[in-house]
Amino acid sequence: MSNTRPRERGSTPSADAVQRVIARDHWSSRVGLSVPILLASASAYTLFAQEQTPEQGPPPAQVSESPDVKDTTEDEIEDDSLDAIDLFDMEIPVVVTASRREQKITGVPYAISVITAEDIRQSGVRSVPDALRLAPGVDVAELSYGQAAVSPRGMHGFLASQTLVLVDGRQIYDPGSAGTFWGSWPFQMEDIARIEVIRGPGGVTWGANAVNGVINIITKDPADQLGFRLTTTGASRGSFKQHGAYGFQEGSLSMRLSAEYEGSDGFKDGGSFLVPLREKPQFTRLGIHAVHAMSPDDTLTFSVGHQSQRTTLAPAIASGFNPPHPTQFATFLLTKWDHKIAEDNRMNVTGYVNSHYVHAIVRPIEYHYLQFALQFSHAFNRSEAHTTTWGVDTRLDLMDATNADPYFMRTGRITSGAVALYAQDEWRFTPNWTLNLGGRIDYDSYGGFEPAARAALSYAPDDRSLFYGAVSRAFRMPPGAQRATQFPIADGLAQISSDPGRDAAQLLAYELGYRGRLFDRLDCSVNLFWHEYNGVATFTPGLGPTGVVLNWDNNAPATIYGVEMDAKYALSKKLTLLGNYTFQRTDWRYPLGFAVATNLIESPEHKFMVGARYDATDDLHLSSHLYYVGAVRAPNPLIPLIHKSIDSYFRLDVKAEYKFQEDQASIAVGVRNLLDSGHFEGSTMFLNDAEVPRMFFVELRMGFD
Repeated sequence: MSNTRPRERGSTPSADAVQRVIARDHWSSRVGLSVPILLASASAYTLFAQEQTPEQGPPPAQVSESPDVKDTTEDEIEDDSLDAIDLFDMEIPVVVTASRREQKITGVPYAISVITAEDIRQSGVRSVPDALRLAPGVDVAELSYGQAAVSPRGMHGFLASQTLVLVDGRQIYDPGSAGTFWGSWPFQMEDIARIEVIRGPGGVTWGANAVNGVINIITKDPADQLGFRLTTTGASRGSFKQHGAYGFQEGSLSMRLSAEYEGSDGFKDGGSFLVPLREKPQFTRLGIHAVHAMSPDDTLTFSVGHQSQRTTLAPAIASGFNPPHPTQFATFLLTKWDHKIAEDNRMNVTGYVNSHYVHAIVRPIEYHYLQFALQFSHAFNRSEAHTTTWGVDTRLDLMDATNADPYFMRTGRITSGAVALYAQDEWRFTPNWTLNLGGRIDYDSYGGFEPAARAALSYAPDDRSLFYGAVSRAFRMPPGAQRATQFPIADGLAQISSDPGRDAAQLLAYELGYRGRLFDRLDCSVNLFWHEYNGVATFTPGLGPTGVVLNWDNNAPATIYGVEMDAKYALSKKLTLLGNYTFQRTDWRYPLGFAVATNLIESPEHKFMVGARYDATDDLHLSSHLYYVGAVRAPNPLIPLIHKSIDSYFRLDVKAEYKFQEDQASIAVGVRNLLDSGHFEGSTMFLNDAEVPRMFFVELRMGFD
């Protein structure tokens, strides 16, 4: 992360300063889709505005390199020079997830999306899963107020078992459940700088479980959040959130302290004729994030966070009739050392500890795990056209399930570990053609060796466009704790048992993609993909000494293929339109249906989002998103061996925000799911059904330097 310091007046404006000016002039981030009335009224203004807008000037590189450029304050840029800047060239994101080094997104041969802090704020989303609806190809279904099913390119369920989720590069993959509990970790939306989403395999860079994609949540530099900040939100269904933070800078050290409390009466309708839906989730989140510039070439980052979650959920049939009150505690500690050997030669050492306690809705599911990881990466240029990145990843998992009632694993405790070596090479062998090759080998203490690989060939006709094709191999390795899983469900009438000798599930993926800018105002991308899976984990029902036994093993082959399209068009300086569309089809080759065999939600064949952002004045900002998700089949919490049908739905989210006190304060009002009183988006065999309701909200922000 960068160490941004206050700039003296009269100095040459930095790229960050220009970005802030551009953000205030509202050309940059994407926002959602406006209601038809808004679009109609905005169009009339746009026609007039386009006639009055002077022609744009040269790109920023030409401006900054010109010998005639004078020292200018940020205010002068805003008042005098803005019309002369090509604003589109200024907003090209830099990403780190694809190769663990900074790259402009225009040169990355992956299907990758960036959801910025401004996207999050303008769209009015409540959670990280909600924000991921903005990216094409990502399946999102809310299961309850605190739980969601999320995954790029399908296979989304109660646990994100095919997707690797990171926070500042720290994995939060649960070795007990072999997935990610979205509601468990201390995500504070106010502290998120951006979310990078890779759709498709990321196994070469990140190893096991980066199968369908990688989601990296990157937090803000404390130097960008100086002073006190308070945010309070109230919403229908008794929902509220209080967030407070303080950031300061002393010399080369910048630090942020943040705390948040959130609660709700939960979602409205659902449940079954046996037990009605009841949920009252409560979340407490704490965080400290510090960055210390030890020298011009060395930066040390320290981060620690905690979340406690308590909730009341009505049990599904699999949970039995005497479930516990679900409780989860998650704590992490992360340190990073970034060292610059030369401008094109950098290394990073990252170490972290995850501590997670889970007492879930099934009484036997109670465990605590500690996860220790140490990672090293090194990126350097062999020449101007040749870059190599390599590294070593290590991880140790300690699992304790001795308090489970009556048992969760075949043994009370289990220890497992993994070590991996990877290398990636990027070679631009002509001015327009680039070859990317990468390989990785992981060793798991229970699963043995497993390779990952990727080859991508890309063609860049100019610095704004990229065509690429790629072939990848990735894998999902069952962790040691999951291999030992064995616990009763439905008050002992059935049992879930895992095969300890399970092999890794494997994916071979083929991709073609284009990302570029057309007509200086249209950013767009198109990606075609074909995924071939072998050994997808399934539940196979059988009879055992305890009754029905659901044996968990890697049995099924499957094919998922489709196309993803994304676009953002700046119609004028005040109005930006955006949208995405995904077609996706699953060919499931196993006797049991997809939802029944996997406890995952079948992907909709069609989904899209259309949106708009309109800056009515310098202080008043309007936005909305309209989402469509096709019908799906999902696990049935009432009859686990028969799938449940979820109807297609439209969801419209709208928001209006007014800023005052020189943008140090704002008040926003909005509605989520405006079009209907409630609808189902998915389900799981362990949680009772819950309808996503219409929710009105009011949000007040205040900042004090």
